[in-house]
Amino acid sequence: MKKQMIPCLYLQYEKAVTGFGQRNLFGDGDVEALGRFYGDKGADGLLIFDFSSEEQEHERAIKKIGDICRAVEIPVMTAGNIKCMDDIKKLIYAGCAKVILNFSKESNILLLEEASRRFGKEKMVISISSFHEFTDNQELIEKYSDGILALDSLQDEIASVSRVSILIHTDEGKEEELLSLLKGNYISGLSGAYISSLTTEIRDFKERCREENISVAREAEKNDRTGRTGRIAPESFSESPFSFLQEVYNLIFERKENPQEGSYINYLFDKGTDKILKKIGEECTDLVIAAKNENKEEITCEISDLLYHIMVLMAEKEIFWEDIAEELTGK
Repeated sequence: MKKQMIPCLYLQYEKAVTGFGQRNLFGDGDVEALGRFYGDKGADGLLIFDFSSEEQEHERAIKKIGDICRAVEIPVMTAGNIKCMDDIKKLIYAGCAKVILNFSKESNILLLEEASRRFGKEKMVISISSFHEFTDNQELIEKYSDGILALDSLQDEIASVSRVSILIHTDEGKEEELLSLLKGNYISGLSGAYISSLTTEIRDFKERCREENISVAREAEKNDRTGRTGRIAPESFSESPFSFLQEVYNLIFERKENPQEGSYINYLFDKGTDKILKKIGEECTDLVIAAKNENKEEITCEISDLLYHIMVLMAEKEIFWEDIAEELTGK
């Protein structure tokens, strides 16, 4: 397993702060610039903790996270203040490669299965703060998430009972101790104080890892950022939006013909027409609410989600875009 170095930023009032409950700015507080800085230093990703509390502040935080995703060239994962499926959807549509659910919260535990089916297991990571949080939900975590974010005191216990990948978040600052942590079983990477320090030379630390026979991700091996839905991002999109819609439809239809375990599309097909129609109804309601709020970004998000579920219905009933185009021609 190639280890990744993932700095973290704490987001409060759209600025980077020094930690939870802190108001002091981290660096100059410019989160987009800090994200680019880490990417230039050789980071493999960026972890953002959203410390917003009030609803309006939370919406501004999600918008800022979208700005960060567009500004950086490394994958972004986000944790904090996730209360409902809509929060997960907005973060993924904002461009987040992964969303982190906090399993110290019962509400987040209840979100995992549906979120994984809807957006893909690879989008979901679980934050664990105690060993029992993992063991109480081990089957759920292993089936529906891509790994866990854990404190450095927990990785050995977790690795003793599971092969789930572990991203360590630690305040440890000594390189020798960090190298020792990275040699542990099923450790996927490192985040926390040392990797996030503005004075740490991430490329130099990676070289030390190689000297210790620790396999680390090379910059050329970084995951490409995907489109907002995290499903596909065809090169032809900018030239032909219709080609993009056709590719999305082709993917949905292919899932119908060749089911994949854990796929949200197949979950809908398995549940049948009534479930698909229920989702379309829910998305219609969400679109009406977004339109009443007069938030263009939110409206765009809801139209995308509605159209996606309409395409699932089209595939279920074997209706094709050519059929729709022909019908529209006669309107």
